[in-house]
Amino acid sequence: MSRAYLNMGISEKIKDDLKNKIQRNLDRAYITRVLKILGTRPILSAYGSTFASESDKILNIASIKSLKNAYSGRYPVAYGSLFLPYEMIHALGLAPFLPEVMAGFTGGLGITDKTLKEAASKWYTPDLCTFHRSAAGAVELEIFPKPNFLLCANLACDAAQKTFYIDAVKYNIKDNYYLLEVPFTKDKTGIEYLANQIQNICEDIAKKTGKKLDMDKFSKTISLSNQFRHWAIKLNSIRKKLYNYPENFNGLNFILPFHGLAGTEDAVKVYRSMYFEFKKLLEVQDAAPKNKSKKRLLWLHLKPYYKNRIFNVLEENNYILGFEEINYVYWPELDTARPFESLAVKMLSHPLNGSIDNRICAIQNMVKDYNIDGAILFSHWGCRHSNGGARIIKDSLNKSGVPLLILDGDCLNKNNSSEGQMLTRLQGFIEIINSSYK
Repeated sequence: MSRAYLNMGISEKIKDDLKNKIQRNLDRAYITRVLKILGTRPILSAYGSTFASESDKILNIASIKSLKNAYSGRYPVAYGSLFLPYEMIHALGLAPFLPEVMAGFTGGLGITDKTLKEAASKWYTPDLCTFHRSAAGAVELEIFPKPNFLLCANLACDAAQKTFYIDAVKYNIKDNYYLLEVPFTKDKTGIEYLANQIQNICEDIAKKTGKKLDMDKFSKTISLSNQFRHWAIKLNSIRKKLYNYPENFNGLNFILPFHGLAGTEDAVKVYRSMYFEFKKLLEVQDAAPKNKSKKRLLWLHLKPYYKNRIFNVLEENNYILGFEEINYVYWPELDTARPFESLAVKMLSHPLNGSIDNRICAIQNMVKDYNIDGAILFSHWGCRHSNGGARIIKDSLNKSGVPLLILDGDCLNKNNSSEGQMLTRLQGFIEIINSSYK
């Protein structure tokens, strides 16, 4: 039995043990104690050594460090929606906390039934995205850290605007609730309008925390964001040719470092380490290119965060995720001398902003760059923005000869998903792609 296999078993046992303990002690104080212990250097080092691959290890360590900061009480905590420019939060010295992303953890911890039940008891509508419903339930159950500030944008999702305001009312910090209104088009007027909002919010938060707006800190944060972007692009370039990935790697797990850690040394470390790890794998692959018969899929939107067999079925049928929409570097290099304008450009460059044509153009580029054989759009319950464009995306890809499977399900609530039906449709999709190669 290999050492990697034994380590993987150890890491799974540690995770299962933590999961069971948190399920039995579902409160903020207990989670804070667990993170304080896990976040110590010796424990973190020992925990990291149990992972089978470097990418899995650094992702878990970076996630624990970020969570520990948010729960520690040492920093003002800022709740942030997914598509914010988190560089502004790090430059202000706040601890970011992403309720949507952490809702994914509630799925992995097996407590989604409890958080959704709590949200339902507070009259959250059942047609609301379960990421936001589960996050709302976690807030009501006092699982998440108390926020000092709440920042959200209307980019791609309207749910955070409403749930964050309810959170602000709950914690009596309505004056610390901020909404970035992102224009529909990226032009000079739109950039100036959004940049002014970002600057005004940063100045107000700095004033409320008793600090001056530190432009040197902003410049350093923007510089780190550019370094992260540099390594993410290099990593993505490797993935254009890579067929053999590290054990347990799933690109859909890297939402936190790609968004919430942008502008930090941890994000740079994550993507630089992954680049060199993947570069070695590509060198091995080039020396023995026999595994290039694998079919390559593009995954659109997110994945189910509870145990499921989707990715096992893909692996059993010799399919890999060639790329994931959420890992697409869509923004230009940022200007350290003009941080607010740069962050405005970053937000306005997102493919989910503006016309559906922007998303289609980005998807078509990914299909071409990553030699994609087929695409899967996971149609998550309640995500109106993504699901609303599904048929248009499908028709566009069909014209390019690339089949798209719209897979209806729920990323968090397994009761909203029929695994048998999903696997049947997935198997049929695989047969369609295979038949085109005969």
